[in-house]
This record gives sequence, C-alpha cells and structure tokens, in this order.
Amino acid sequence: MNMKNYYFLLTVLMYCAVTTNAQNKYPTNFFSSPIESKIAIAGTFGELRNDHFHSGIDIKTKQKKNIPIYAAQDGYITRIKVSSYGFGKALYLNHKYVDQKGKTHHFTTVYAHLENFNNKITNRVLKEHYTKENFEIDFNVKHENIHVKKGEIIGFSGNTGSSTAPHLHFEIRETRTQKVLNPMLFGLPILDRTFPIINSILLYYQQGKKEKITTKKINHNTYKLEKNIHINEPFNIGINTYDLLDAAPNKNGIYSIELYLNDSLIFANKMDSFSFSETKYINSHIDYAYYKNHKEKFQKCFLDPNNKLSTNTKHTNHFIGEFIQDGTHKIYLKVKDSYHNTSYLNFNFEFTKTHQNAIKKQNENIINAQKIFEFKNDNCKIYIPNNSLYEDEPFLFKEYNNNTMDYPIYQIMDDSIPSHKYFTIHMNNYMIPPEKKDKAIIAKIDNEEIKYIKTTWNDNYIVGKSNEFGNFTIIIDSIKPNITYHGINDNVMTLSIKDELSGIQRYRGEIDGKWVLMEYDYKTNLLTHQFRSPAVNKKHILHVTLIDKAGNQSTLERYFIR
Repeated sequence: MNMKNYYFLLTVLMYCAVTTNAQNKYPTNFFSSPIESKIAIAGTFGELRNDHFHSGIDIKTKQKKNIPIYAAQDGYITRIKVSSYGFGKALYLNHKYVDQKGKTHHFTTVYAHLENFNNKITNRVLKEHYTKENFEIDFNVKHENIHVKKGEIIGFSGNTGSSTAPHLHFEIRETRTQKVLNPMLFGLPILDRTFPIINSILLYYQQGKKEKITTKKINHNTYKLEKNIHINEPFNIGINTYDLLDAAPNKNGIYSIELYLNDSLIFANKMDSFSFSETKYINSHIDYAYYKNHKEKFQKCFLDPNNKLSTNTKHTNHFIGEFIQDGTHKIYLKVKDSYHNTSYLNFNFEFTKTHQNAIKKQNENIINAQKIFEFKNDNCKIYIPNNSLYEDEPFLFKEYNNNTMDYPIYQIMDDSIPSHKYFTIHMNNYMIPPEKKDKAIIAKIDNEEIKYIKTTWNDNYIVGKSNEFGNFTIIIDSIKPNITYHGINDNVMTLSIKDELSGIQRYRGEIDGKWVLMEYDYKTNLLTHQFRSPAVNKKHILHVTLIDKAGNQSTLERYFIR
C-alpha cells in the first residue's frame, strides 16, 4: 500500500464513527486524496474571503511547486481553463457515483492553481493555445473525452492565477447545477480534533450603536463574556470566530453557527453548499462596514432585508428583545467545524425595555434597496440597479476638487457600504481636451491608491462601471507600458511587462513572425516563453506588443541566437 492510500484509509477509519446525518448526504468512501502526502489545509470551504466565500479547500503542498496532483476518482475531463487570474491553470473532471439504493449521482472535481498538466493534457492545451493564439483559454473537451483513472497524475501543484503561495485549490461540485459542495463532508483524510475559537461578539442596538465585547476562555471549547450585559433596547448579534485544524496553524473558516435565545433556535448558518451566483452575499453576511473600518470580520447572526444567501437555514426578521419580557434571559452560541468539534459561548443578559423609537436615516434621498436608483446633475449621472444594496440607505453624493487631481472628484455613497451589483457612473467630458480624450479613463481613489475601473464612451460622457462605492475621478493615462527583456535560461525566455496606471489590456509575442505562447504572471510582472524544440544555434527575431487599458502601446524587437 502506498503512502497516499495509507493516509486515506487511516483517516477514514478515524472519522467513520462520527459521521452525522448531514454528512451522510455525500459518499464518504468515494473520493481519495488528490495529493500523495497527508492533507494539511490552508483554507476551508465557505471561508470568508474578500468579496466571496471560499468555494473549496486549499491543500498545502509544502510551499512547493510541481508536487504531483492525482485524480480523486475515475472520470473524464470536461473543461480546461488557463488564466492569468482566478484559478490560473485548472482542470474539471466529471465522475459518476451510484449509491446503495441504485441512484446515480454526478459530481465534478476541480483542481486549480496548477503549475502544469500531465503530458496528454498539455498537448491538448497547447493545441488550443495555438489555435486561438491566446494564453487565456477556457474550453470544454466534450468530444475528446480525456478519461482518467483514480490516482492517476493529472497535473502538478503551482501558484498560478490569483494564488498567493503554491497550493492546490480543490473543489467538489454537483455536476448538474454546478453548486459547490463542502469537500470536508466527503471523508477525505483530513485530521481535525481542534475546536473553533470564539474571539468576541458585536452587539447591534436598534438605535444604530455597535458594541464589541471580547470573550474569555473557560476550557478547551467553552467561552464566556468578559463583562455582564444590561440591555434596554432590542438588539442583534454578530460573532468573530475561526477554526484551526491539527496539521496547520492557519486561521480557517468555520462550518456552522447556531444562535439560541432561551433555548429556542433563532438563527443558523451551515456551510454545506452554495451556488456561485450567491457568493457575493458575503458582503451582507459579514459586517462589511466594521471590516472596512477595523479589519475584523464579524458574521451577522441575523439577515439584512436583501440577503438571499441559502446557507442561512434559520433566521428571524426581528431584533432580539422585540417580543420578550423584562428580566434575565439566556443567549447560547454554538460554533462547529466540519468534523463536529464544537465550541460554546453562553451568557445571560438583563433586559429592561425602554420606549424608544428606532432612529430613521434622515435624508430626502433614501435609496430603496429593491428599486432602481438614478441621479443626475450637470456633470454626473449615476445609475444603481435594483437589489444592489442589502438594505435601504441614504444617498450620498459630493463633488469637490483636489490639488493633486486635474478633474473633479465625485464621492458616491461611502465605501463602507457594499454594492451587490455593478453601478454606472457617467461623467461629462467637456473639460477633457479633444487631443486627450482617447487617453481618458475613470479611476477609483482609495487613499493614495488609484484603481482603474472599466471605462467606455457614450455621447458626451465618459462612462465607468464599479461594484464598490467611493471616490471617482477622470485620469489621463498617456504613459506607455514597459517591456524589459531578461534573456533565455534553461529553454525559458523571460521578460517583464508593467503598466503604472490603467493596467495591461493585452499582449502578443511572435518569434520569426509567428505567434508563440507567452505565459503572464501578474503577481511578478513576468512574461515567459518555454521553448519545446531543440536549439539549432540560429538567429531569430522576437517581437512583443503590449497595450494598456487606455490604448497606449509599446513594442519590443530583439534578435537572439538559439
């Protein structure tokens, strides 16, 4: 028995005794580990990420690239994606599972941030690159049906795309709906005997005030508050919590949160599965404003009016205290990880309700979160689609000048308010000199950082789209992007490409007048070409064209001997 199968068998036996009804929805002896060694997790399913919930598990590969990655089950490749961003180099495999009742289930496994594929897959990918003359490809392989066996090497670990260190991002999806499922419920060999940590709670008072209260640990999995609670108005609760696993020190996401009031369950969130269309609701699930201002993530144990997240399995639309009598009451919070390690926070609070009315947001221009909102003055038009906000908000708009900027700055709402959809900004372009219009872009200003947003033209307006509120202005980008040639080493040609303002839109590399595959890593600004034919000591000409998002173009021509 090899080490991969040994670790898998060992951990399945360890956890088979604690499998619950929730986990029985999924087969726990079907998928094997996609790596050879013992699984150490750097990120759990449903973990809180910027603008999304984590859709799989991040498996450590000892900080190394080119660790073999194995197919978790017999199946066939249905999709291959290669991108500078997101998943980088990724494979999608389909599998068929027949349960004990004879019912057939179809699952898809995803392997992302790969450095390379196996030879068979690489040959197919190279064909697609050269057919489309593009590094960025995303295609289905329905007709080829590249079949793989369980335990077959399909690729090698890497750091491609938006990865910040070498690892394997691994997903399990329901094939028909493409909903992502929690891989930690499938019996993978992951060792976890460690209890979640409960750091603090956040009280949300009906009058709008927030109060953070830290916890004190009583024993390995029980917590209490560091102060007594006396409340005289209805309130809600948020919780700051994370999980630890045995084989890694990373602070991971938790599996479920349950909130009880006087032994009655009033809120529950459970990370079994979700669809990609709802992942942006994370900005309503957490206290977005508190995170923006304090860099701490509190998960709300209540719902905003426009939060449609399906993982919320139990909730109420009322504040705690709206329907309880004065006196002593009990709050009970239960936090679990995917392996049933459970931590508890219990506290009593004294409630004496005073007759106060909730403060209403005072503004003539309240945005109804469920309706389209439009604004227009002489210089600016704003269009916010319906259901962009999670609750009704007062509209905020300011126009001002800054000595460091050539054009007016428009503040649209506050950047502590999340936007679920893209909204549109039209800025009057009469101030832009005609000779500079083709280099004008709209940028979002975050402190001293200038961030390009997608910009187009419409009649007399320059138009931008953003899904973040804040400060916006017009920037003239007339600076060409930069290309630097570094040479050839071990059959790999390396260049650097960089743009200081709007960012790189596209590039093209040719050798002797023919397109060649050049891989782009935005994290290092490197552009590389791997030679696959033997050197013949001939003179060649390299031609690289680079265009930024404002249309500025740079070219590099260089002769080399190979």
